[in-house]
Amino acid sequence: MVKRAFRTLLLFVGPCLVLSACAMGTSLHVPGELTRPARAVAPAPGAPQAVIVDFSYAAAPDGVVGRDFDRARPIVWKGAPGKAMADLVAGVLGESGVAAVRRGANAQGAETFPVRISGVVRRFEVNARRTGDLSVATEATVSLIVTAEGPGLSGPSEQTVTSSTSLSDLFVTPDDLREALMSAANAVAEEAARKLLEAKVVSPSS
Repeated sequence: MVKRAFRTLLLFVGPCLVLSACAMGTSLHVPGELTRPARAVAPAPGAPQAVIVDFSYAAAPDGVVGRDFDRARPIVWKGAPGKAMADLVAGVLGESGVAAVRRGANAQGAETFPVRISGVVRRFEVNARRTGDLSVATEATVSLIVTAEGPGLSGPSEQTVTSSTSLSDLFVTPDDLREALMSAANAVAEEAARKLLEAKVVSPSS
């Protein structure tokens, strides 16, 4: 009876110890890139209405985007938040039928489009902290200011959007970090695109 109980305990504790060991280290890395959910989207017809340039972002040293407070170590992402958020906003606009193109921040010819959409990533972070004996909360927050201007508008338009996502697990894992960050980033991109459409900065191509 005792041996059976001990084996049952090992079945539960063993994987937890493995996860804990994997989570240890001098830093914790967020894997991969931020992407949109897979959808079949046909290219919007007509000439591009807008150009979306890379958003600006004041990056922390070494790509730090947060902290694992439980183990006192930085959380690092090697991607470029400004470029990633511009890609996501452009992706949502494309899914909405808006003819738009992406360019780098200093690309030549951006001023020739009717609307130029730029932005500032104010917050781009994901943190992990223990909330109980058997629970760690992974929380991501993304905040973005989007500005639209150009000859196709009567004046500049500015929108501010923020979103947060929280996940709970036994231990913080790289996949949880990416899932939380990607969820918050996509929610911000979707809301920013919705506001641009509502303000009639851009519209679906007919």
